[in-house]
Amino acid sequence: MDYESFYGFKKEPFSDTPDPSLFYSGPEHSRAFIKLLHIIKRGRGLGILTGEVGCGKSTLARKLLSEMSKDKKLVNGLMILTHSDFEVEWFLKNFATLFGIEINSSTKSEMIGLIIKYLYNVHKEGRHCILVIDEANNISTSEMLEEIRGLLNLELSGSRLITFILCGMPVMMSNLKTNTSLFQRISSIIKLPNLSFNSTRDYIKFRTKQCGVENDVFTPKAIEYIYKYSRGIPRMINVICDNALLEGSIIKKNPVDEAIINRVCEDLGIE
Repeated sequence: MDYESFYGFKKEPFSDTPDPSLFYSGPEHSRAFIKLLHIIKRGRGLGILTGEVGCGKSTLARKLLSEMSKDKKLVNGLMILTHSDFEVEWFLKNFATLFGIEINSSTKSEMIGLIIKYLYNVHKEGRHCILVIDEANNISTSEMLEEIRGLLNLELSGSRLITFILCGMPVMMSNLKTNTSLFQRISSIIKLPNLSFNSTRDYIKFRTKQCGVENDVFTPKAIEYIYKYSRGIPRMINVICDNALLEGSIIKKNPVDEAIINRVCEDLGIE
């Protein structure tokens, strides 16, 4: 029997993949979400979402995309940079694919020309393009930074043709500062903090409830220990809770207590 069946979950509450339906709108994430929407709705050029590993940037980015998809005046796409070893041509081809731009040439100048033409046409239709780039800390070359700066320069009737939302670890800021002109185009820098104790407790309750369980599956003391070990980092909360629920189901323990949290954190090497 899997732990979902034992505790009564309809789906996995602490999966390690971003899920907009499990987006917790606590004070830390709500503030960031509202600021990002402001950047998009006002047609600003460049917004930055930064935070440490596991703080919830990717989940927030996908929630943002889910929200934008409701607005027919917005044309949006998500690009994930899994590594830093890529050429500008790769970026341009993926940009074109995301927005359905047909490109028959592999030359950089022609690809840029087609992308610019597309952005102008979208603007003339009364719509606006947004590109969300996750793991943007992998943008490190001067050539790549310059291409983003060039696209941000595009305007028509005083309005920018595209908004970039860059999501990444703090090192991203150091990379951006190497291009002064691009850095000066940042309209807002949003720093996503770790969750407080109260937010950690509410985050756990929200996710278990969203997945079909109303009652508490963790004791109050267990939640204290989860916060202590996770330091309020959502990804760590998910890892600890997922392992604790599995352990709890094996020994038929409901709710999960602090002894189980201690055991799984020891197994995971979390101090």
